[in-house]
Amino acid sequence: MKRVAKKIVCLAAVMALCAALLAGCKKQDDKTLFEYAGNKVTYKEAHVYARIMQYSAEQQYASYLGDKLWSTQVGTDKKGKKITMQDSIKDNVINQIKTVKVLADHADDYKVKLTSDEKKQLDESVKSFTKNELGKRVMKVTGADKDYIKEIQQENLIAQKVMNAIIEKADVKVTDDEAKTVKVYKLVFTTKKTDSKTGKEVNMTAKEKAAQLKKAKEALKAIKKGQSVKAVAKKYKVDTDNEESYTKGKAALGTKFEDAASKLKKNQVSGVVETDDAYVIIKMLNPNVKSELATSKSTLLQEKQQEAYQKVYKKWTKDADKEWDDDKSIDQELWKKITFKYKATTTATEKTTTEATTTAKQKATTEKKK
Repeated sequence: MKRVAKKIVCLAAVMALCAALLAGCKKQDDKTLFEYAGNKVTYKEAHVYARIMQYSAEQQYASYLGDKLWSTQVGTDKKGKKITMQDSIKDNVINQIKTVKVLADHADDYKVKLTSDEKKQLDESVKSFTKNELGKRVMKVTGADKDYIKEIQQENLIAQKVMNAIIEKADVKVTDDEAKTVKVYKLVFTTKKTDSKTGKEVNMTAKEKAAQLKKAKEALKAIKKGQSVKAVAKKYKVDTDNEESYTKGKAALGTKFEDAASKLKKNQVSGVVETDDAYVIIKMLNPNVKSELATSKSTLLQEKQQEAYQKVYKKWTKDADKEWDDDKSIDQELWKKITFKYKATTTATEKTTTEATTTAKQKATTEKKK
């Protein structure tokens, strides 16, 4: 009887501990991680986003980076501090949530609602998520149920529709002239140099610039005498990145370069053109590459649409961005609790290959002994 009583007491203690842990998790889940533009975002919501991005990234990059996936450096911050893949993904989580919240808040401005077909598609999407491997992992780790996942997906869908509505209302166009692609060959005699002490790019001295101009004039003289631009470029050691295709306003060397190039017909060569950073000789290869017009129009249209969207979005977030601080606006102690870990595992195929190789080596050794 005493043994039974002890077992009951132990079971009660375990249950109490579990209840306490669950209560602790729930309390943590409900905590506000950050607030932006009047929207409070809980730890749990950010956790769901974070795990979705984590597992998606692992599917895409783990085979290349293995165990070092999340510690791999992908850049540096303003202070020169290392930014890891984990840091980058977590920053993306915050930015995406902020964007989704703001856009969804303005759904009424554009009369955005989900259609019956979209609601059905949403249900199918949620159903698929809860059944696939990534979705199951996310729900298990975060404690999110089907309804919670649906809320997040629905808000994202509405946000996307608001973005589309902004772009549609902007009604941007791209003309053939804007999308015209120009192809040139250029010899660039730079007037910049790298400071040996600071490692920064600085202007050459007047004497050094004069020497560069002299070389450019000599090169132009050689071209006019019949030497090919490629041979001259090689001779004067300016034979890298010579060909360039660009649309209006997008030339690497700027407006002065474009203005000079626009005066040339096919196969014509310019004089020595002085830009802000170099002396340049231009040979016009094709003033209008018609085969690239459709691609250029599509690219420029997307850029214009993005600019139109950003203009509206920044207007909405102007006040919120003034109050926002990347470090102070987020509960950093809470945010640190979300970490990414990945352990590379040997696949069945790799294992079979390894075993086969080992068996072959053993067989060869045995035969050699014989």
